[in-house]
Amino acid sequence: MIPRPKPGESEDDLLKFQQEFLAKQEKSAVSVVKKPDKRKTTQSSVPVDKDVVNLEDLPPSKPEPKQVDPNIPHKKSRFSESWEAAVKGEDDPEARFAKHDRHMEAVLSKIVERDTKNLQSFPSILECASGFPKVMHRGNLEQSKTGINKKPRSLFAQQMSKMSANDLGLKVKGNEKQAHIKMEESGPEVNLSSESGSHIIQGTGLSATFGGEEAQKIHQENLSKLSSMTPEEIIEERNKLLQMLDPKLVNFLSSRKNKKSAAEPNLPSSNSESMEMTQSENTKERLAEASELDLPIKPDRKWMHMDKVEYDKLSWLKDLPQPTTDHSETGTAARFDFEGNLVTSDEGIDVKLGLHHHGNEPERAGYSLEELFHLCRSTNTQQRLLSLKTLANILTKARNGDLEGHVNSAILPTVLNAGILFLIRWAMDDSVESVVFMAIKTLHSILASEADEEALDRVMPWFQGHVSPCLKTCRMSAGMTSQNPTPEDEKPQETDADVLKRDVIYALVMRMNLLPRLRHILSQSHPQAPVVLQCTDILIRIVKHSPQMAYEVERCPELLDVIVEEFLPTSWRMLDVKAPLSDLYGVPVPRAMKLVRCLAQAGRNLAATLLGKYHIKARFLRYLVEKNADNLLLPQSEALRLQTESYRTWRACLSYGLADDLFTDIFPCILSQLETLQMECLETCPWLQYNRMTTFITVIESVVLLAAQSDQRKFGSSERKLPSDQDQNLLPSVTWSQVTDIGSVVMDMCQKCMKKLGETYQHKKFNLDFEASCVNFMASYLSSWSSLKSFDPVAGLQYIEKLYGDTFEPLLHSLGLQAVLSSLCPNSSILNPGLQIKMEYADNLPGLGMRLKEGDLVEPCLLDYSPFGIVTAVLRVLHVIGQLHRGLQEKICQLVSSDGNLLTYLRKIASSPTASSNSHFNKYEHFVIYYFLKLVVNHTDGEQTASLLQKLSLRLITHLQHGDEFLVHDLMSTIVFSPNIWKQGEEAMMSSMESLQLSDAVHLYSVTQEQVSVNQTQLVAATLSELVPIRAAYLQAFSDQQKVAMHSRHRFLMQALDVQNLVTSSPTETLLPQDWMYLPLIDLYIRFSSVGADVQNALSKNQVSMVTSVLRWVYLLERFQPKVTGSVSVTLRVSRVMCTFLTGNDLFMERTVYLYLAALLREFSTPQLLDQMNFTEEIPGIVSFYDLYSALLQQYEAVSFGDSLFSCYVLLPVQQKHDIQLRKALWTEHQGILRCMRLPLKEIPLPLDRFLNPEESDVELIRLYFQNLLSKRLQPHWSPLLYAIAVHHVNRFIYNQEKKHTRLKQGMILQLQKSTHKELCQHLLHYKMVNQEKDHGIELYEELPPIRKTLLGQVQALEHPS
Repeated sequence: MIPRPKPGESEDDLLKFQQEFLAKQEKSAVSVVKKPDKRKTTQSSVPVDKDVVNLEDLPPSKPEPKQVDPNIPHKKSRFSESWEAAVKGEDDPEARFAKHDRHMEAVLSKIVERDTKNLQSFPSILECASGFPKVMHRGNLEQSKTGINKKPRSLFAQQMSKMSANDLGLKVKGNEKQAHIKMEESGPEVNLSSESGSHIIQGTGLSATFGGEEAQKIHQENLSKLSSMTPEEIIEERNKLLQMLDPKLVNFLSSRKNKKSAAEPNLPSSNSESMEMTQSENTKERLAEASELDLPIKPDRKWMHMDKVEYDKLSWLKDLPQPTTDHSETGTAARFDFEGNLVTSDEGIDVKLGLHHHGNEPERAGYSLEELFHLCRSTNTQQRLLSLKTLANILTKARNGDLEGHVNSAILPTVLNAGILFLIRWAMDDSVESVVFMAIKTLHSILASEADEEALDRVMPWFQGHVSPCLKTCRMSAGMTSQNPTPEDEKPQETDADVLKRDVIYALVMRMNLLPRLRHILSQSHPQAPVVLQCTDILIRIVKHSPQMAYEVERCPELLDVIVEEFLPTSWRMLDVKAPLSDLYGVPVPRAMKLVRCLAQAGRNLAATLLGKYHIKARFLRYLVEKNADNLLLPQSEALRLQTESYRTWRACLSYGLADDLFTDIFPCILSQLETLQMECLETCPWLQYNRMTTFITVIESVVLLAAQSDQRKFGSSERKLPSDQDQNLLPSVTWSQVTDIGSVVMDMCQKCMKKLGETYQHKKFNLDFEASCVNFMASYLSSWSSLKSFDPVAGLQYIEKLYGDTFEPLLHSLGLQAVLSSLCPNSSILNPGLQIKMEYADNLPGLGMRLKEGDLVEPCLLDYSPFGIVTAVLRVLHVIGQLHRGLQEKICQLVSSDGNLLTYLRKIASSPTASSNSHFNKYEHFVIYYFLKLVVNHTDGEQTASLLQKLSLRLITHLQHGDEFLVHDLMSTIVFSPNIWKQGEEAMMSSMESLQLSDAVHLYSVTQEQVSVNQTQLVAATLSELVPIRAAYLQAFSDQQKVAMHSRHRFLMQALDVQNLVTSSPTETLLPQDWMYLPLIDLYIRFSSVGADVQNALSKNQVSMVTSVLRWVYLLERFQPKVTGSVSVTLRVSRVMCTFLTGNDLFMERTVYLYLAALLREFSTPQLLDQMNFTEEIPGIVSFYDLYSALLQQYEAVSFGDSLFSCYVLLPVQQKHDIQLRKALWTEHQGILRCMRLPLKEIPLPLDRFLNPEESDVELIRLYFQNLLSKRLQPHWSPLLYAIAVHHVNRFIYNQEKKHTRLKQGMILQLQKSTHKELCQHLLHYKMVNQEKDHGIELYEELPPIRKTLLGQVQALEHPS
């Protein structure tokens, strides 16, 4: 007996049980018995005896039609239809999708006219006299006698048999009764003469009761119309009618007439003859029309089946009209040929090329995207292949920028939003392999970017070039970034389309099961080489999305097993090295090794899994042991690429301290490679071989770093010494003693390269990647050597001094390095944003934006002779030398800071505008700036150098990307707040401040009426003396990023034993925003703005000190680096400073805080900045400025006590140029401010004219001004400024000459004249202008101008007409 399935058993176990059951041929434990359907009475063999009653004058049953159309479908239930389809094997997924498609095109295509030619309709022969049938009452019936064996009739049948139609309230119409009797005798056809009725119209569709009468009326109207017309008019109208009718309909009517004529030979034949004449004339007319067409073939009636001319079909034989080209305003739909090229309207293309086979705009060649989408769903295989291939070519050209400027909207986002990925994914499930392979090509054109991969490989020999960016979208949620996603991480209401709009890669992997499908294609279909390479590129793009996707690739069952076994074998067959490879199965593929390298970069654990589970180290040993690439039995180019990718993957593993024992295993091969390098002439060797040697040097650098760190952990020179023997066994096996000799050989070779660079580069340019890798090796070797416990300081310093004197000092003076430095500006991507030709990409599918032009990268910093790799390496090694030998720091600083070409580049960088977009490859220019700052910061000389360092450090800190957290921390710790760069220009700053006049000082009165004088000289001096506490405050504010900064530090310093991954976050985002200096203040504001007043008062001393430090630093930047702060809008800066008043109830009363708030107010009150303020712009972190301002007004009412400084900040948004809603917020929602803003006009640092002009035009606000004045809620001794503002605008409104709001103006004047408040009346009616020297700040007319007198007189006359 077969056991029942148990929990945990898979589908394979169930299939095994089924095979065992079928093999034993046992009887099933359950038998299925199909019972007959009780509803189907026709299946019953027992006849049913029913009582039948025939009523008088009524037919016994409804007449049946003569013939039933077999094409009319019998309605079935959905279950029966699906069951029959499943039984017949017709359950096609594509057909089922098309059936449920709700697209407009699919819905319209299913609208079919109903065939009603065989349907019979029967006129009603009954009519009801009362409108409703008569109610039947059953009387007393006697039981009828029946036979013994006969069933008695029912009482209902007995009652009905004694009744007639009249008893039921029905009567039979006589003429219809006769027609009905005739119908029963002769069938459903109605044979009427031409005199009695129409042959065509029967009236069955007009009315169920009166259809015949209506048909007769129509017939009589037609006859009367024809009798009034002449024969010529009848013929003319007949011809018009025949032209409008379909020829098929005319033939049908004539054939029907012929049938009737044959059935009734006695009828006159005039009608049939006329119909025949009509048909022949119609045919002649159609032939005449066809002959008039410009057709290559003229139809002849003698031809077989050409008696019926089909005009619509013949029109396809005409030549296409000329396409119109006048679309300058509206444009035309983009059409493409099969190669993806854009086809213009006026381009003469032969119709034989197959580019005109479309319905829309048939005269234009090419296919639109909509038509290609439609063809992708075709049932014809060739059409699907052609459409997918064309789409792939279009997307390839669009992503490379070949279509830029020719189309209005980007193609890639358009097709992604249109759902192309769903079409591609369905095509990948096709049963035809050619369609599957073409779908992979189309998907490859969307996901993969050859230019991006080429750019990343280009920077691989540079410093930090082995660290790649993550290409995930910014809209990925926090749950999606975890390495172990759960179903709860996704929102349940999100559909596949919603996820796809957010992130393409995530949707393909997590929702569309792309990885298992690729595994099936690679393992079962065995495609050709192009498809294999495209699948590998798709997997590489998925891995580069994020570490999460890399782990998903590794977790996909058997996917990596297939790739490693089939495309990274350790033994393979002999190949024809001269022929291109068409079958890659069983052959090492460099692209597969690149996939392994990208997986290793995603994390330490994944790299260890690759080495342990998939035996990648054995592949390294097999591919790298060959000194000559020709011995790998592969084409030379493929063999060199394979070795290069193997070295890069090995380097990625060494960056984690893994695969170090391979160095010992292939040590003889490494020595032979070094020997070859010393003898090789790099200028003449091919590029692939040159690239392999460059990568080899980077591997030796990683081995040296790992050996030094291993000795540090073992012998205690490191902070993280491993005390136990068990822990020490986990350390790498390579030691410093093993690499000392190799390091010496490479150092000698590097010195020769530097000498060659200085002597020959100015005469002949060459690629500097090998030299850059050599100099980076020197920097790593020196820093690792000096950190060892066995390092001899005396001998080491002598060696370093000799190395500097023999190699780098001559290099700094050489013409070769000057030629390199002179190319910094032309090759800078930051200075040449116009040369950055970005590739097309979508928000849900980000990329690096690189582009190839004629096979070469067009990014300025990645050109063939780009200097940034070698310049970064030279500055880095000089920084290491300066750190080891303090005596050489000043010499190095003088040489570097006096270089004209380098200073020119840096000055242009410091003064360049902030870039709108950030590129991943800009970080290699950031490294140049960073090491320059590190070299020069402690030895600045002169005001210009100090100002340059200030600008460079402030610019760099806002442009560093994710992954550079350590650089941000180091810049803040050593450079940004360094007194060396700020105090160098202190004397010049102080001398400029001494020239300030006495009126430039700010004098304000605090809440206690104490006069506070803001002396800018003292504030600047105090700020410069507090730079160290300011630095400590900012470092403390950013301390929550300590863990991320430590990971970045391990990666930057290449500390292999602590590195967790070799990827960074999104390259398009910077670490710090442009307003980073306000972040500590904003953090406190967010923390305290949502709690009660009791907690707000509880700011600690550290928090008050942090706010003070932020204000000091902001003031220093506003005062001496206005161009740097100018990159942030003045509205945002003012909004951030306003948060100080909302952070604590009495924080602004702290004297130091008060002083710097007043100083910042002075900076914001300059005419230039006041003109730039716009409180309607979007402010990051704030939903709307109106909400922030309302909170500020509420805080002012609660805690300000009419403070002058607080009042000035409140008044900034009340200026007339700003939104009227801000003024209404003060005058309506917070009228308590009208009683407490005691700010005198003389203390206002803002120009009063900004509150008065332009004149107020809003009537509602004028009413508010007037009501507050008249009700005495606003008085001059409470709020002098607001009183002057209200008086000014009300006065200007009253005397406005425009003929608007006349009644309101007259009413205001009358109320003032009747008011007992004579002073207010005098102010409003005799106001002239605002004058701070006058009482209440208002100057009055001693005598009103005549026009105003006239106006007042007219109002008085209206009031007293007598």
